[in-house]
This record gives sequence, C-alpha cells and structure tokens, in this order.
Amino acid sequence: MNWIRQRLATAQPADLVFIAYVSFTGVLLAAFGWKLEPGLWIGLTLTHIALVLFGLWVSGLPPRGRSIGGFFRDAYPIASVVYLYWELRYLALLFTDGYHDDVILWLEEAIFGEQLAMTLSQHFPFFWLSELMHFFYASYWFLLPLALVMLYARNNLSGFRSLVFAETVVYFGCYLIFMFWPVTGPHYQFPIISGELADGAMYKWVHWMLEDGGSKGAAFPSSHVAVAVAVSLVTWRVDRLVWAVTLPFVIGLTISTVYGRFHYGIDALAGILAAVLLVWMARTLQSWLERRSAEKVGNGPGSVPV
Repeated sequence: MNWIRQRLATAQPADLVFIAYVSFTGVLLAAFGWKLEPGLWIGLTLTHIALVLFGLWVSGLPPRGRSIGGFFRDAYPIASVVYLYWELRYLALLFTDGYHDDVILWLEEAIFGEQLAMTLSQHFPFFWLSELMHFFYASYWFLLPLALVMLYARNNLSGFRSLVFAETVVYFGCYLIFMFWPVTGPHYQFPIISGELADGAMYKWVHWMLEDGGSKGAAFPSSHVAVAVAVSLVTWRVDRLVWAVTLPFVIGLTISTVYGRFHYGIDALAGILAAVLLVWMARTLQSWLERRSAEKVGNGPGSVPV
C-alpha cells in the first residue's frame, strides 16, 4: 500500500484519470464479466490489472524535458485508448440488453426533420466531395497525434500536457456513456453509401479500416467529434498556430461523420457539447489536482512555510 501511495503522490493529472478509469472498468469486468465467455472474462480482467500496475509504475516516473521517452511518458494514456476503445464492444454487453438507436432516430427526426445521416450524402452526391469527406473522417487517426507532436516540437510542454489531460477526460467520459447507454449508429442501421461514390479510393480505405476497427454501441456522443473539438478548444488557449493548422480538420471531420453515415446528426451535436463540458471539467480538475500537489510538496518534511 505504501508503494501505491507513493506512486499516486507523484502522479501527473493524466496518470490519475487513467488509473481511475482502468480500475473502475476493471472492477466492473471482475464483477459482471461472467456474462461473457470465460476465457474473455479472465483475459479482459487480467489486462486491466496489468494496466493499473502499468499506470502506477509510470506515475512514479518524473516528467522529463523534450525527449522521445518524455513524450511517451506523458502521452501513454492517449495511446491506451486504442485498446480501451476495442474492448467497449464487450463492456457494453454487461449492462444492457439492447441499443438505444430508436431514441436517437426519434430525436434526429424531431430536430432536423429528416434522418440527416441518410440524406446529407443524397443532397450532395458529388464524387469529389465524398472523397474529401472520407479523407476528413480518416484524419481522426492523425489529428490528435499531429497536435501533440506540434506542441512538443514547439517546446510547449505545459500545453502538450494540458491537451493530453483534456483528451484523456474526453475519451473516458465518452466511453462511460457508451458503456451504459450504447447506440450503434447509422453505420449499422442504414445502408452504406453506394453507387459511384463507393468507387472512391478514400471511401474504400475508410470502410476497409472500419471492418473490424469499430466498437458496436459507441456512436453517441460521437467521440470522433468530441476529440476533434477538444483539440480546438485546448489549442486555442495554449498555442494559436497549432489551433490554426488543425482547425480545418476539426471542421471537416465533424461534417464527415454524418456525411459518411458513421454518426447521426445528433451524435455529432452531442459530441460538440460533450467536448465543451468535458474540456471545462478537465481544466477545472487539472487546476485542483495541481494545487493539491503543490500543497503536499509545501507541507512535506523539511518544507519552509512561505
């Protein structure tokens, strides 16, 4: 227990959120994973134990200056979302017997007067636009890494860590909603775009990537939109150059999620709102955690009151 307390005492804000999330979901798996196949239940639970231990170990490593090791020491919570997103397909099965697309479809009709995910590409059925939209959708896979690398390369380490922390909160906040209130999204409910638009190289590549890369039930709110908008919200405050470079991708990605029938319009709207709320929560939480850390250092053995 002393080892754990020592590690938590030196942890960065993103470390604490990572450890809290994988611990919480690990407890859920241990308690309710009996609904899954036995081998899967054991494997997922053991993986979470390993993730908690890894998070505690990294928490004991002090922040470094600019180096490859320092980059990954601070950014590992973002790298972890690849696995944590994949496992949502199983976590969502633990707490619900079905999905909630019927509610979202009703809201979509009530707010937009149509099923926007189905009709947007029909209103604008241009090959060049479809390819551009699918490129923007694919930009999700490099948008956040691009922003992080730019901040790090510009020696804006405080901005870099602020973005890592905010995105960690955004990702895990969305994942908790997926877990307890899953929505499959139009990718599973509607026919995919067909005809000439389906002949595009970007269209084919994106759909190939999604064949086994998605987690059914992870549509509302759109984490693609939430993560992208969070990039803009944070970089506007910490580095206007990074904000300007990434803004076109944020706008294009938001529209593309609906145009390509990957998310309902409501999903995208909820993603924007989730980003605003969760980034505000992250900033408030980060300030509080940093104040507590400073107070502990100031009250430690041998400290001198100021």
